[in-house]
Amino acid sequence: MKLILVRHGETDWVNEGKYQGATDVSLNERGFKQAKKVALAIKKEKPFAIYCSKLKRVRQTAKSIATTCRKKLAVDARLNEISFGVWEGFSFREIKGWYPEAVYNWYHTTWASHPTGGESLESLKKRISLFMRELKKKYKGRQGGTCVLVTHGGPIRMILLELLKIPVSLFWTIRVDPASISVVNITEKYEELTLLNSQAHLNGCQTTFAYKQKKK
Repeated sequence: MKLILVRHGETDWVNEGKYQGATDVSLNERGFKQAKKVALAIKKEKPFAIYCSKLKRVRQTAKSIATTCRKKLAVDARLNEISFGVWEGFSFREIKGWYPEAVYNWYHTTWASHPTGGESLESLKKRISLFMRELKKKYKGRQGGTCVLVTHGGPIRMILLELLKIPVSLFWTIRVDPASISVVNITEKYEELTLLNSQAHLNGCQTTFAYKQKKK
């Protein structure tokens, strides 16, 4: 199974450097245009399923993909962004000044650390792990098919950590830009990353999803 991971398009809060988390922010004008470009890039893959989080910015992005690909959209709250608690709506500079200890602990990526009033990486891991186990079980045997997950930066990082056995200390070293596409090839024997944080489709370039099947 080819797993395509899409981060939602741009929002005003992204431009302003504000933490979004569980706040239901909408795409801005550029974000809607990005969503259309993502949809056109994915259309040729003819996905058999498209999943997305419950938050508006993701549903808006995913709706464009689902409409273009003529597929129904499956909404799953386990793909929601991690909650940043009282940090949401504020910039890194602001929250670092107000909550220096919490910020230090959070960006040193221990499983139990969490923003004040927010969610821990351990909590995110639990819901993402459960979602991925169910997804792989449901579509076991579809090695030639494509599944699309439209979600947020945090869940995409956690999915990559889970599939590729990446240590939590590297969580924040994985860059996931708005409207970016990443691809993981999943088989019964292995998982391999074939594309990471690509935005070629936003610049009018063709995104290459193809991969060569390994011989075992």
